[in-house]
Order: sequence, then structure tokens, then C-alpha cells
Amino acid sequence: MTIKLKSIVFLALIAFLSSCRAHKMKKKAIDIVTNEPKAVEKDSVKVDTMANFTKKEEKIYFEVPQIDFDKLKIKSKISLNTEKIKQSIPATIHVKKDSVIWISIAIGLEAARANIDKDTIALLDRLNRNYYKMSFSELSSKLGFNVNYQMLQSLLIGNLPIGKSEADSYQVLDEFNSITQNRSGVIITNYFEKIKGKLYSILAKDDIKNAQLRIDYKNFITENDQIVPSNISLTISAENSIKANIDFEHSKLDFLDRNIRFPFNIPKGYTKSEIPNF
Repeated sequence: MTIKLKSIVFLALIAFLSSCRAHKMKKKAIDIVTNEPKAVEKDSVKVDTMANFTKKEEKIYFEVPQIDFDKLKIKSKISLNTEKIKQSIPATIHVKKDSVIWISIAIGLEAARANIDKDTIALLDRLNRNYYKMSFSELSSKLGFNVNYQMLQSLLIGNLPIGKSEADSYQVLDEFNSITQNRSGVIITNYFEKIKGKLYSILAKDDIKNAQLRIDYKNFITENDQIVPSNISLTISAENSIKANIDFEHSKLDFLDRNIRFPFNIPKGYTKSEIPNF
């Protein structure tokens, strides 16, 4: 496998895909109005109380719909564009909720296979008989952002990637709703469209490390009575690190209630190698 193919697999692990049923994606698109997020003032909403005729601050809150699933099977095309790499590859992804994400990349024959659990990311290079392993802490260091399994799983179906907290800031505006979160100095703003309440854009910024990650969900469809995005676009930039655009375009997605396979083992004779630079 070339270094390009190795790199695109690791970069593609930051966020993933969506989910649906077993047929080609020629479904009617859902009209999701996604206004471009703009800088807004964070004023609290104030209401008059009949009890004392004084104004008190009322904390804004709204529910966020979440996609539920047991198992997913996805066929997608992953496109990567960096200063060093410009490449598109086909991928098959299997997901078992809260357990494992499995990826197979085949161009004719299978070229690479990846397995992600809650602790480790592993990759087989079948062409060169090599294998690679990376912890989530190592991946986080390379990307400039904290990344974990639960975050990846949430990102690939359009769920809120960071768990909610009482300290989070909610806004309800004419153009969109938003939740802003501060996690260890990283500011994450999640944008939701007004009618369906779907998450359509995420902007994560770490001003100290001068790093930024933006995720846009596009082309929403209804499947299994749930609204899911069929395209995901990521833009990553970090000082003295990678700058990349990653796009996922799905051709087939399945919500499954039956067992699917997650075959992964390191064959004898494979050599452990250093993770390639992005």
C-alpha cells in the first residue's frame, strides 16, 4: 500500500458516516434549511414574571434528536485532499454500537482493513504485509484535538459528538439553534436547523493550539423513520500539523437488526511498522 492509502485510512477515522437500509441511495431528499452560521451575541433571554413584576434570566434549553441503531453497514467513497495527498477510495464500514468500527478498503482486491475499538485503532496493509497500531491519545496528538471512540461513533450518524453539560450555552435564533460547549479550552459550537432539529454543522476551535475542525452534514434523507445525512464534509487545520479536507459520499447504507461480521486478525509474517505521517 502506498503512503497515500495508509494516510487516508487514518485521517478518515476522525469522523464517519451515516446509516440507512439495504438499497441504493435514490431517496427523496429531506429539506433541511441550513443557514450559514454567523457570529452571534450570547445574550440571555429575559421574561417578565407575574409574581414580582421583575425581570429574571431564564436559561434556554431544547431537546436534540438522536439517531438510534444497533448495527450499521455502509458503502462509501472517501475523498481526501491535503498538501501531499489527493485521492478517493471506496470503503465498506461495519459498526456495532458502543463496540467496534470496522473498515475494508478494496480496489479490486482488498488493500487495507482497519479495526477501531474503544482503546485502539489497528490497520492491516495487505499489499505490503505490514500492520499499524495507534491509541486514541496518539491520534489526538496528531490531529490537535481530543478524539475517542464515542465521538467517532456519534459523528458518523450525525449525533451530538460531545455529551451535554449544564454549563453548555444554548441559543434559539431566527436562522438556527446552537449549543456551545467548552471542553478543556476547546470551544465546540453545534448548529441545528430550526424545523427538524437536525445537527448540520460543527465548529471546534482550540485557540491556544491554533487548531480548528469543521464538520458539515449534507443531503439528508429519511431511512428507518429517522433523518440521516448521506454526505459528510470535514475540514481540519492545525498549526505545524495537517491541513486536510475529507468528504464521505455514501452509495448504500443499512440499518441492521441481524449479525454482521467484523473479521480482523494480524496474520503471521506481518511486520509492525511506524504510523505514516499525514
